[in-house]
Amino acid sequence: LAQRIHAQYPGDVGVFCVYLLNYICLKPGEAVFMAANEPHAYLFGDCVECMACSDNVVRAGLTPKFKDTTTLCNMLTYKDGPIEIYRGEPLGKFVSTYIPPPDVDEFRLERCQLPPNSACTLKAVDGVSIIVVISGSGSIEESSGHKHAVKVGSVTLVCAGSQLNLRTHQTDSLLAFRAMGRNV
Repeated sequence: LAQRIHAQYPGDVGVFCVYLLNYICLKPGEAVFMAANEPHAYLFGDCVECMACSDNVVRAGLTPKFKDTTTLCNMLTYKDGPIEIYRGEPLGKFVSTYIPPPDVDEFRLERCQLPPNSACTLKAVDGVSIIVVISGSGSIEESSGHKHAVKVGSVTLVCAGSQLNLRTHQTDSLLAFRAMGRNV
C-alpha cells in the first residue's frame, strides 16, 4: 500500500499514514462513521460523504494543497481502535438507512438501489433532503405531482413533507442516496 501511494504522491509525508491509520476496504452498501477531528482518506473507488456543519478541512497529506500541521496536531482526538462498519438497516425492498451514533444528530443517509423496471417509495420527512444519483437513470415523482427524469450526477433538493416515488425503466438500474437531518 505504501509503495502504491508513494507512486501517486512521491515525496509526500502522507505516505506514512498507512502505518498509523486503519486501512479498510468497503463493499457496496457498507459505510463507516468518522467523528469530528478524526483523520481519514479515500484512496480509490466511489463513495458518498455526508458531513455535518463544519468550518474547516485540515489536510495532513496526499494532496498538493496546503497542509496545516499545527492545526492538525491540535485538533486530533488521538483515539485508536477498530472501525465499525455499518451495513444499513432495511427500510423496504430496495431502500436501506444509515444512522450514525446516537450523539450525532446532524444527518442520516438513505440508499436506494433499484434494478431495471422497478419502483420504490421514499417516505416524506419533516425537513429538507437532498437526493444524489450515483449511477443509472430513472425518474422521481414528488407527492406534489412534479415528475422529472434523473441520471448519473443528478441532484434534487426535496421540500419537507414530500413523499417520493423513484422508478427505473426496462433497461437501466438506479443507485441514489438521500441525505437529511437525523430527526426529520
